[in-house]
Amino acid sequence: MGINLQISNATVQAPAQVAFRAKGLSAVGAVVAGRLTRVNVQVGDRVKAGMPMATLESPEVAQTRSDTIRARAELERAQDRAKRQAVMQRSGVGLEIERAEADVQLRQARADYERGVQAVRLLGDGVGQTVILRAPRDGVVLGVKASVGAAVDKGAVLLELGEPDALWVAADVFDNDLPLIEKGAKATVRINALPNAVAGHVVAVSADMQADLRRGVVYIELDDTPLAFKPGMFASAAIAAAGPRRIVLPTTAVLIKDKNQTVVYVEMANGEFEPRKVLIGQAREGQVPILDGLADGERVVTSDALLLDSAAAMLL
Repeated sequence: MGINLQISNATVQAPAQVAFRAKGLSAVGAVVAGRLTRVNVQVGDRVKAGMPMATLESPEVAQTRSDTIRARAELERAQDRAKRQAVMQRSGVGLEIERAEADVQLRQARADYERGVQAVRLLGDGVGQTVILRAPRDGVVLGVKASVGAAVDKGAVLLELGEPDALWVAADVFDNDLPLIEKGAKATVRINALPNAVAGHVVAVSADMQADLRRGVVYIELDDTPLAFKPGMFASAAIAAAGPRRIVLPTTAVLIKDKNQTVVYVEMANGEFEPRKVLIGQAREGQVPILDGLADGERVVTSDALLLDSAAAMLL
C-alpha cells in the first residue's frame, strides 16, 4: 500500500499563445482633436518608420500654426527694437530703462516663439489644418481603431503596430504551479499551426494574477524562432522546474479534508500511518508535484488511502 518517495523533475503543462513583447508594440494616436480624413493602411500591412499612415484635419492645428507664424513676426520686431535701443544707448541718445524694456520684450517674444515651434513640432507634418500621422517604427499593422470621417479626441489611439521580431510565448500557468517555475527554466512549446515542437526557456514570470482564472502568465523565449511564427497562434507549453528537483506522487496518494486541506498518509517507523498536510502543485496526467510537507525517503500510502480516513475525499 505504501511506496518510497521518488524525486523527479516536475513538468508544468499550460495552454499558451504567441504574443508580442511589450517593447514590440506601439500606437499611433491623435495628437489633437479633429476628424480623420484618410487612412493609408489596413490590418496586416507592413510599414516602415516615417511612412504616412493617416491624415487628420483640425482647426486647432491651423490656429497653432498661425499663432506660431505671428510669434515669429513678433520676435523679429522685438529683435529690431532691442538692437535699435542698444545702438541708441551706445550713441548716448537712448535711455537705459527703454533698452531694458526692449530686452524684456525680446526675451518674452523668444519664449513665445519657441513654445509655438515646439507645439508645431509635436503636431507633426502637414500644412494649414492638416496633420499627417506617420509610423513611429517598422512593424505590422495590428489594428485600425477609427474609420475615415470619424471625429476623434486628442490622445485617441487610431492605429496599433507590432514588431514582427519581438515575439514570445505567453503561457497561462495555474497559481499552484507558479512556485515550480523560475526564470531560466527550460520549456518545450508545441504550436498548433506548426508540425514540430520548439525548445525555449522562461524569461519572465508576471507579478499579476488573473484572479478569475487563478492563473499567472509565464513568458517563454524560443531558442530558434520558426519562420512561420506569428502572433495569435495557439500553443501548449511544457515547462521544467528550475533549481531543486521536486517530489511527485500519484494523485491517488493525496486526499482532501475540510474542503481545502490536502493531506497524505505517511508510514512511520512503528508501522502506523500519520496524516501529513502538504502543499501541492497542479495535477497533470495522474501525477501531482508536492511543493512542501514531505522529505525524500519517506513512505507514503499511494492507493486505498480512503481506508485510513473515511472523512476525506480523493483529490481526483
